[in-house]
Amino acid sequence: MNLLVSLFGIIILAAVLLVGIGTGLLSKFFKYDLVKHAVITAVFSLIIALIIIVLSPFYNALISLTVNNFYFYMVMAFISLILGIFTIYHWEREKQYDSILKGLLYLDFIPVSYGLFILSSAALAPSFIFDSANLSLTITTIHLAIVIAVLLIFISIVTYTFSDFIEDYRIAHYPIIYGSMMLIFGFLFIVFGFLIPTISEVVKNPSTELSLMPISSGIAFLVLLVIFLGIGVLFKKRNNRLE
Repeated sequence: MNLLVSLFGIIILAAVLLVGIGTGLLSKFFKYDLVKHAVITAVFSLIIALIIIVLSPFYNALISLTVNNFYFYMVMAFISLILGIFTIYHWEREKQYDSILKGLLYLDFIPVSYGLFILSSAALAPSFIFDSANLSLTITTIHLAIVIAVLLIFISIVTYTFSDFIEDYRIAHYPIIYGSMMLIFGFLFIVFGFLIPTISEVVKNPSTELSLMPISSGIAFLVLLVIFLGIGVLFKKRNNRLE
């Protein structure tokens, strides 16, 4: 159980860092003042907290729909890959930060992060024990939602404040960076889909036979792979025509 708490705690932290750092860098790059950035971050944080709190009474159903559901991970992978591909494609075509691209950059991490938050909060609900050498706390889902919101606001504002320093080390345009990260997350969701539901089932029922790729999951993966190969071919043909 401590291993699972640590795993989903790390997933939550990764999602917080993803949204916090992502929005902080973008707001400074687009020259939004600190007040406007704080409002954007507060809205994201409030929505996340409210979603977690509202869904918390239904954590048993959420576990079935998310943690233990292979198709949840495939849907999240599909969303991540589509957003990543479209972000990179739009930048390569336009080569400018127009309103569509700005919206895409802010939107990119939201579905991924919200999916990770819901996934992890469902797995840890209705409460979990944070245990260390000198401290033991029982944290409820509501407490978790508040901690996530506050931590997200803090990290985003800190990133905004020090973004000039980070900007010196940026090696590519944001659409390339963010789009590539979305592609990476897409493939990570595919890996999670094959591992986490099976591991969760084995933890609950040790006698369960370990099978990382059921037939239905394999078929779904192949269909997803064919779809993205098709999208890639279409984009390549369009780029060749434009050239």
